[in-house]
Amino acid sequence: MTKKSTVFLFFLTFTIISFCLPRNGGAQSFSSSSYRINWGNFNMTSGKKSSANYSLTDTVGQNAPGQFDASGYILKAGFQYIYTTFYQFSFQIDDLAIELGTLSAGSTSTDSNILTISTPSGHGYQIMAHQNHPLAIKGTNTTLPDTTCDNGSCTESQSEIWTNIDTYGFGFNAIGINSSGVATHIGTSAYFNDTDYYRQFADYSASPAEENQIIMSEDSAIQNRRARVTYKANISPLQPAGDYQNAITFTAIPKY
Repeated sequence: MTKKSTVFLFFLTFTIISFCLPRNGGAQSFSSSSYRINWGNFNMTSGKKSSANYSLTDTVGQNAPGQFDASGYILKAGFQYIYTTFYQFSFQIDDLAIELGTLSAGSTSTDSNILTISTPSGHGYQIMAHQNHPLAIKGTNTTLPDTTCDNGSCTESQSEIWTNIDTYGFGFNAIGINSSGVATHIGTSAYFNDTDYYRQFADYSASPAEENQIIMSEDSAIQNRRARVTYKANISPLQPAGDYQNAITFTAIPKY
Protein backbone atom coordinates (compact mmCIF):
# COMPACT_ATOMS: atom_id res chain seq x y z
CA MET A 1 0.00 0.00 0.00
CA THR A 2 1.30 3.45 -0.86
CA LYS A 3 1.42 5.92 1.99
CA LYS A 4 0.82 9.60 1.39
CA SER A 5 1.45 12.72 3.41
CA THR A 6 1.03 16.44 3.04
CA VAL A 7 3.88 18.72 4.07
CA PHE A 8 3.57 22.36 5.05
CA LEU A 9 6.37 24.75 5.96
CA PHE A 10 6.10 28.21 7.46
CA PHE A 11 8.87 30.80 7.49
CA LEU A 12 10.01 33.43 9.93
CA THR A 13 12.66 36.04 9.12
CA PHE A 14 15.03 37.90 11.36
CA THR A 15 17.51 40.66 10.53
CA ILE A 16 20.53 41.16 12.76
CA ILE A 17 22.79 44.17 12.26
CA SER A 18 26.16 44.27 13.97
CA PHE A 19 28.88 46.89 13.91
CA CYS A 20 32.60 46.54 14.44
CA LEU A 21 34.67 49.67 14.91
CA PRO A 22 38.45 49.75 14.39
CA ARG A 23 40.58 50.01 17.50
CA ASN A 24 42.93 52.66 16.15
CA GLY A 25 42.71 55.24 13.39
CA GLY A 26 44.39 58.41 12.22
CA ALA A 27 42.59 61.75 12.53
CA GLN A 28 43.09 65.49 12.72
CA SER A 29 43.05 67.07 16.16
CA PHE A 30 42.43 70.67 17.26
CA SER A 31 42.63 71.72 20.90
CA SER A 32 42.95 74.61 23.32
CA SER A 33 42.65 75.05 27.06
CA SER A 34 38.85 74.80 26.78
CA TYR A 35 38.19 72.29 23.98
CA ARG A 36 39.52 69.37 21.99
CA ILE A 37 38.14 68.26 18.60
CA ASN A 38 39.10 64.97 16.98
CA TRP A 39 37.83 64.12 13.49
CA GLY A 40 38.95 62.42 10.33
CA ASN A 41 39.23 65.76 8.54
CA PHE A 42 37.67 69.22 8.55
CA ASN A 43 35.62 70.35 5.57
CA MET A 44 34.55 73.85 4.69
CA THR A 45 31.45 72.64 2.89
CA SER A 46 29.99 69.50 1.39
CA GLY A 47 26.63 68.33 0.15
CA LYS A 48 24.35 67.82 -2.80
CA LYS A 49 23.07 70.75 -4.86
CA SER A 50 20.70 70.71 -7.79
CA SER A 51 18.45 72.84 -9.96
CA ALA A 52 16.51 72.36 -13.17
CA ASN A 53 19.78 72.39 -15.12
CA TYR A 54 22.36 70.63 -12.96
CA SER A 55 23.11 68.25 -10.08
CA LEU A 56 26.33 68.68 -8.07
CA THR A 57 27.88 66.89 -5.11
CA ASP A 58 30.97 68.44 -3.58
CA THR A 59 33.55 68.20 -0.81
CA VAL A 60 35.68 71.25 -0.01
CA GLY A 61 38.50 70.81 2.47
CA GLN A 62 38.75 67.01 2.25
CA ASN A 63 42.28 65.67 2.40
CA ALA A 64 43.04 64.19 -1.04
CA PRO A 65 39.46 63.76 -2.35
CA GLY A 66 38.78 61.40 -5.24
CA GLN A 67 38.72 57.72 -6.14
CA PHE A 68 41.90 55.71 -5.72
CA ASP A 69 42.25 52.10 -6.74
CA ALA A 70 44.79 49.39 -7.28
CA SER A 71 44.82 45.63 -7.35
CA GLY A 72 42.74 44.45 -4.41
CA TYR A 73 41.09 47.69 -3.26
CA ILE A 74 39.08 50.79 -4.19
CA LEU A 75 39.17 53.90 -1.96
CA LYS A 76 36.65 56.72 -2.38
CA ALA A 77 37.61 59.82 -0.35
CA GLY A 78 35.05 62.61 -0.09
CA PHE A 79 31.51 63.01 1.18
CA GLN A 80 29.96 62.92 -2.27
CA TYR A 81 30.71 59.22 -2.53
CA ILE A 82 28.21 58.49 0.23
CA TYR A 83 25.40 59.10 -2.24
CA THR A 84 26.38 55.95 -4.15
CA THR A 85 25.56 53.88 -1.03
CA PHE A 86 22.21 55.40 -0.11
CA TYR A 87 20.30 52.16 -0.52
CA GLN A 88 19.50 50.49 2.79
CA PHE A 89 20.18 47.01 4.09
CA SER A 90 17.19 44.86 3.23
CA PHE A 91 16.22 41.19 3.17
CA GLN A 92 13.11 39.73 1.56
CA ILE A 93 11.53 36.30 1.05
CA ASP A 94 8.94 36.19 -1.71
CA ASP A 95 6.87 33.26 -0.40
CA LEU A 96 6.52 32.47 3.32
CA ALA A 97 4.44 29.28 2.98
CA ILE A 98 6.00 26.36 1.13
CA GLU A 99 3.59 23.62 0.06
CA LEU A 100 5.08 20.29 -0.93
CA GLY A 101 1.66 18.83 -1.61
CA THR A 102 0.64 15.20 -1.21
CA LEU A 103 3.67 12.92 -1.19
CA SER A 104 3.78 9.36 -2.43
CA ALA A 105 6.58 6.81 -2.21
CA GLY A 106 8.98 6.82 -5.16
CA SER A 107 8.01 10.32 -6.27
CA THR A 108 9.88 13.39 -5.03
CA SER A 109 8.11 16.68 -4.33
CA THR A 110 9.69 20.14 -4.46
CA ASP A 111 8.76 23.77 -3.97
CA SER A 112 10.85 26.93 -3.90
CA ASN A 113 11.02 30.58 -2.93
CA ILE A 114 13.45 33.44 -3.63
CA LEU A 115 15.63 35.33 -1.16
CA THR A 116 16.65 38.89 -2.08
CA ILE A 117 19.26 40.86 -0.15
CA SER A 118 20.90 44.29 -0.42
CA THR A 119 23.67 45.66 1.76
CA PRO A 120 25.66 48.88 1.33
CA SER A 121 28.41 47.52 3.58
CA GLY A 122 31.65 46.99 1.67
CA HIS A 123 32.24 43.79 3.65
CA GLY A 124 29.13 42.05 2.33
CA TYR A 125 26.68 39.76 4.11
CA GLN A 126 25.85 36.26 5.28
CA ILE A 127 22.51 34.42 5.15
CA MET A 128 22.08 31.58 7.62
CA ALA A 129 19.31 29.01 8.06
CA HIS A 130 17.98 26.50 10.55
CA GLN A 131 14.83 24.51 11.30
CA ASN A 132 13.02 24.31 14.63
CA HIS A 133 12.71 20.52 14.25
CA PRO A 134 12.49 17.90 11.47
CA LEU A 135 9.25 17.76 9.50
CA ALA A 136 6.75 16.21 11.91
CA ILE A 137 3.05 15.47 12.33
CA LYS A 138 1.90 18.11 14.80
CA GLY A 139 1.45 16.75 18.33
CA THR A 140 3.24 13.47 17.62
CA ASN A 141 6.75 12.08 17.52
CA THR A 142 6.34 11.01 13.89
CA THR A 143 8.94 12.74 11.73
CA LEU A 144 10.26 12.71 8.18
CA PRO A 145 14.04 12.30 8.59
CA ASP A 146 16.48 14.78 7.10
CA THR A 147 18.13 13.52 3.93
CA THR A 148 21.68 12.19 3.97
CA CYS A 149 21.83 12.37 0.12
CA ASP A 150 22.82 9.61 -2.27
CA ASN A 151 26.19 8.83 -0.68
CA GLY A 152 24.89 9.09 2.87
CA SER A 153 27.24 11.93 3.81
CA CYS A 154 25.45 15.26 3.40
CA THR A 155 24.89 17.13 6.66
CA GLU A 156 23.67 20.52 7.83
CA SER A 157 27.02 22.01 6.73
CA GLN A 158 27.96 19.86 3.71
CA SER A 159 25.93 19.46 0.50
CA GLU A 160 26.07 16.36 -1.71
CA ILE A 161 24.27 15.01 -4.80
CA TRP A 162 20.68 13.86 -4.23
CA THR A 163 19.04 12.45 -7.36
CA ASN A 164 18.28 8.82 -6.42
CA ILE A 165 14.53 8.23 -5.95
CA ASP A 166 15.35 5.54 -3.38
CA THR A 167 17.06 8.09 -1.12
CA TYR A 168 14.49 9.37 1.34
CA GLY A 169 14.18 12.42 3.56
CA PHE A 170 13.88 16.21 3.50
CA GLY A 171 16.54 18.71 2.38
CA PHE A 172 17.17 21.92 0.48
CA ASN A 173 19.31 23.53 -2.21
CA ALA A 174 20.19 27.22 -2.77
CA ILE A 175 21.39 28.67 -6.09
CA GLY A 176 22.25 32.30 -6.88
CA ILE A 177 20.13 33.68 -9.75
CA ASN A 178 19.76 36.92 -11.71
CA SER A 179 16.60 39.03 -12.05
CA SER A 180 15.40 36.75 -14.88
CA GLY A 181 15.75 33.63 -12.75
CA VAL A 182 18.82 32.30 -14.61
CA ALA A 183 21.35 30.56 -12.38
CA THR A 184 24.53 32.57 -11.74
CA HIS A 185 25.66 30.70 -8.58
CA ILE A 186 26.81 34.07 -7.16
CA GLY A 187 26.82 33.92 -3.37
CA THR A 188 25.98 30.20 -3.18
CA SER A 189 28.75 28.41 -5.11
CA ALA A 190 30.76 27.80 -1.92
CA TYR A 191 27.83 25.88 -0.44
CA PHE A 192 26.06 24.16 -3.38
CA ASN A 193 27.89 23.11 -6.56
CA ASP A 194 24.70 22.99 -8.66
CA THR A 195 20.98 22.25 -8.46
CA ASP A 196 21.54 18.52 -7.74
CA TYR A 197 23.38 19.28 -4.48
CA TYR A 198 21.29 19.27 -1.30
CA ARG A 199 21.87 19.33 2.43
CA GLN A 200 19.96 19.29 5.70
CA PHE A 201 18.75 22.30 7.64
CA ALA A 202 20.57 22.77 10.94
CA ASP A 203 18.24 21.35 13.61
CA TYR A 204 17.68 23.37 16.79
CA SER A 205 15.82 20.45 18.39
CA ALA A 206 18.81 18.12 18.17
CA SER A 207 20.78 17.33 21.32
CA PRO A 208 23.00 19.25 21.34
CA ALA A 209 21.33 21.81 19.07
CA GLU A 210 23.02 22.16 15.69
CA GLU A 211 24.52 25.57 14.94
CA ASN A 212 22.95 27.97 12.44
CA GLN A 213 24.66 27.41 9.07
CA ILE A 214 25.65 29.85 6.30
CA ILE A 215 23.92 29.10 3.00
CA MET A 216 24.84 32.27 1.04
CA SER A 217 27.49 34.99 1.44
CA GLU A 218 29.61 37.62 -0.30
CA ASP A 219 32.37 40.00 0.76
CA SER A 220 31.33 43.18 -1.04
CA ALA A 221 28.44 45.63 -1.20
CA ILE A 222 25.57 44.29 -3.32
CA GLN A 223 22.08 45.36 -4.36
CA ASN A 224 19.14 43.02 -5.01
CA ARG A 225 21.20 39.82 -4.96
CA ARG A 226 18.91 36.81 -5.35
CA ALA A 227 18.96 33.09 -4.62
CA ARG A 228 16.38 30.40 -5.29
CA VAL A 229 15.92 28.00 -2.37
CA THR A 230 14.43 24.64 -3.37
CA TYR A 231 12.88 22.36 -0.74
CA LYS A 232 12.70 18.66 -1.52
CA ALA A 233 10.99 15.69 0.14
CA ASN A 234 10.99 12.01 -0.76
CA ILE A 235 9.22 9.41 1.40
CA SER A 236 9.52 5.64 1.73
CA PRO A 237 6.51 3.30 1.46
CA LEU A 238 6.65 2.88 5.25
CA GLN A 239 6.32 6.59 6.07
CA PRO A 240 3.09 7.20 8.06
CA ALA A 241 0.51 9.44 6.40
CA GLY A 242 -0.24 12.86 7.84
CA ASP A 243 0.30 16.61 7.65
CA TYR A 244 3.98 17.28 8.32
CA GLN A 245 5.11 20.74 9.42
CA ASN A 246 8.10 22.67 10.69
CA ALA A 247 9.43 26.25 10.69
CA ILE A 248 12.53 27.44 8.84
CA THR A 249 14.34 30.58 10.01
CA PHE A 250 16.62 32.60 7.72
CA THR A 251 18.95 35.12 9.35
CA ALA A 252 20.53 37.85 7.21
CA ILE A 253 23.61 39.55 8.66
CA PRO A 254 25.46 42.51 7.10
CA LYS A 255 29.22 42.36 7.69
CA TYR A 256 30.95 45.56 8.85
